[in-house]
Amino acid sequence: MTDTQIITKSKDIKPPINEYKETIHVTVRNRIQVLFNDEAKAVTSKNDTGTFDVLPEHSNFICLISSPLVIRKTNGQKQEITFKNGLLKVKDNAVHCYVDLLAPRIPTV
Repeated sequence: MTDTQIITKSKDIKPPINEYKETIHVTVRNRIQVLFNDEAKAVTSKNDTGTFDVLPEHSNFICLISSPLVIRKTNGQKQEITFKNGLLKVKDNAVHCYVDLLAPRIPTV
């Protein structure tokens, strides 16, 4: 190979591009069924410190949440899910939300 060929080949090498994902996968389920399972633009919820949003490529975390959970769908519509208690886990660009998992309290006589 000549020096010219080496220079030409090095110009053809493109640096890796960090692709930003525009959606995050969201799964919401209760003890009986899956309530939502699709891609979304964002999820809004509340915990003890206040209201927060989960966007694509959010850092991994887990927390207890309170109602409601608002999902901003890819078509621009919002879906609101109400519940009594919930757990939200974000991992690897996916939201896993478990709601109403605690058994109802039986009144004592």
